[in-house]
Amino acid sequence: MRNISLLLLFLFASAHSHAQWDNQTPPSKVPVYLPSDYDPAEQFPLIIFLHGYVPLTTVWYDILLPLQEDANNKGYVFAKPNGSQDGLGEFYWNATEACCDMWDNNPDHVGYLLALVESIQKNYNIDPQRIHLIGHSNGGFMCHRMACEASGTFASIVSIAGAMWYDPSNCQPEEPIHVLNIHGTFDPIILWLGGLIGFTPYPGVNTSTEFWATHNGCSTTATDGGSFDFDWFILFNETTRWFYEGCDNEQAGSTELWEIFSGGHFPSFSTEGINALFEYLDTHTKPEPVCIEDLTGDNQVTVSDVLFLIGEWGLSKSPADLNDDNNINVSDLLILIGAWGPCE
Repeated sequence: MRNISLLLLFLFASAHSHAQWDNQTPPSKVPVYLPSDYDPAEQFPLIIFLHGYVPLTTVWYDILLPLQEDANNKGYVFAKPNGSQDGLGEFYWNATEACCDMWDNNPDHVGYLLALVESIQKNYNIDPQRIHLIGHSNGGFMCHRMACEASGTFASIVSIAGAMWYDPSNCQPEEPIHVLNIHGTFDPIILWLGGLIGFTPYPGVNTSTEFWATHNGCSTTATDGGSFDFDWFILFNETTRWFYEGCDNEQAGSTELWEIFSGGHFPSFSTEGINALFEYLDTHTKPEPVCIEDLTGDNQVTVSDVLFLIGEWGLSKSPADLNDDNNINVSDLLILIGAWGPCE
């Protein structure tokens, strides 16, 4: 069991900085927490954690689903943005039609999170092949939406007690992506078999998971990978790993389901569960680009890569630093132009 008082002390004492940008809502600043051994000369993986639909404050997540300390201890940069607030003061993400823009404000949270990633990359040395999203409940729904609309940005999404679009035609991902669903079979809020939020349906866990298995070219028949203790509150090895094998490109995209038998809406991470989660993140990365000049990850060097490089002009920390001189300038542009065309 976690020591809550030590955790809260850590939250106040942990060294952190802020990512910020213009013309995005919710707030323009997001705390970014760094590992104690952070070195700007090295690339570090990034986790962005998305809270659920929560009243008044998101600080409850520092107690209910604490991940920040574990992330930093395991060498991850960690950011936890807040969503918008609706008319009742509830923090939310505009994820799918079911959850959770209840007041139809339609904020651009996809753009907001992509701007957050870009801002963090400009301020810290982030490995572009190891950017992960983890979300709970409404945040899990938002993870699915980001996988649908920004599969090229994230190595993996981990949805805890979430679901994807009810209408799968709303999800048109351009690339494979690693997807892990974690869900309790007795979840009374986001039901295992699917249900309604208000009058709007959301799909069941198997439907959400099998969509990603299909997208990643995997079998839609799951293979039992054994059980382990993910939730310390349940007194046995309650969680079964289900693998969807035979994916078209296991390095680029895969699908798993961790079924918490008798689990509810808020899992209580055991030490074994935390270790399993970070082992998943460590081993599910984006493959290295075929050529370093392909800055947009589409296996070709085109105008889009030139535009990306120009957007990074003058920066010292960027994947666009093709000659490793800590400055994005005309030398990098000439290298990029020299590699024009398909990557070989």
